[in-house]
Amino acid sequence: MINNSSKRTTIIDIASHLGISHTTVSRALNGSPKVKETTRRKIVEAAHQLGYVPNQNARGLNQGRTYTIGLFFTDLQNGTSGLFLTSIILNIREQLPENYVLSINSINDHDRLSFFDGVVVVSQSVKDEEFINNLVQMKIPVVVLNRKTQIQPVYNYWLDNYSAAREMTTHALQAGHRNIALIRGSLDYASTQERSQGYFAAIQEWDAAHPTKLFAHPPIEGEYTAKGGCRAMEELLARPNFPDYVFIENDDMAIGALHAINTHPNLKHPVSISGFDDMDIATYTSPSLTTVHSPITEMTALGIATLKHLLTNEELDDNIPFKKCFKMPIIYRESLRK
Repeated sequence: MINNSSKRTTIIDIASHLGISHTTVSRALNGSPKVKETTRRKIVEAAHQLGYVPNQNARGLNQGRTYTIGLFFTDLQNGTSGLFLTSIILNIREQLPENYVLSINSINDHDRLSFFDGVVVVSQSVKDEEFINNLVQMKIPVVVLNRKTQIQPVYNYWLDNYSAAREMTTHALQAGHRNIALIRGSLDYASTQERSQGYFAAIQEWDAAHPTKLFAHPPIEGEYTAKGGCRAMEELLARPNFPDYVFIENDDMAIGALHAINTHPNLKHPVSISGFDDMDIATYTSPSLTTVHSPITEMTALGIATLKHLLTNEELDDNIPFKKCFKMPIIYRESLRK
C-alpha cells in the first residue's frame, strides 16, 4: 500500500495519483456506466493500492460499490498446494459477477476489509475462525469455501476429505496392499487432519475385520510441494522394509513421489501410490496418477452464485443451500494396483 500516513485516502488522492478528474473516480467507484471498463479497473486497482476505504455512511446513501471481491487464503506462501491455489483462483475469476475485479490476499493481510463489496474465504485452518467472525460482525457479504466453519451465520461449502481418504485407503487394502505408508502436509491445516483421519480409520476398520494384520509405517510430514513429496518418498524407499502402497495427501507431493520411484536405481518391488485433488497434470504423469477428485469448479461456482445474491440483496432461491459438503470421488488410473 502506497499511503503510509494516518490520513484517510480520499477520492481526490486517487484522482491525483492517476492524473484524472475526481468526478471520473467517483463515477467509477459507484459503478457508473459512463466510465470505460479499462478506466474503471485502473481506478479500482489504484484505490486498493492506496488503501482507500469507502465512507460507510456515504456509501449507504448512494449505494456505492468498489466492484472488488476479496479472495482470502489462509496462507499464500506455506501449506497451500500451488496447483490447488491456482485452480481456485482461475475458477473464481471465470465466475465473477460482471464488472467485478478480484483481489487475492492472505488472511494475515486484512487491514482494509471494508474496501471489499464481498469476500470469499478459502479456509484451511481453524485459526481462520476469528477472521471469518470479523467479516460477519462487519456485515460484509462472505462465503466460506473448503473447510467447515463453526461461525454462524455464514454460507459455507466444503469438501469431504475424510470419507474420500478412507475410501481410497480401503481400496488399496482390498487390492492386496499390506505394507503401507502415509505422506502428508502440515497438521496445522484442516485438510491434512481430515485426510489423515480417513486413512487411519480405514486401517483400524481393516484390522478389526481381518486376522492378517497389516504393517503401517509412521506418517511422514512434509511440504505440500513436489520437492516435499520427493524427499518423503526417498526416505521411505531407503528403509529395508519399504512400503508397497503410499497414500499421499495431495497431487503436488504425489508427483514428486513418482519422480523418486521412477529414478530409484534398484526397487525390490513395485510401489503403488495415490494422490489427492485430481489436478490436470495427474493424467499426464508416468504412470498416470490415481487420485481423489476435488470438485473445485462446482464448489466455487456455488460460492460465487451465493455471493452474487448477497451483493444484490436478492432473496436466495431454493437451489442455493446455506451449507453443503461436496463428495470427492476416486479417479482410478495407473499408479495404484486395482
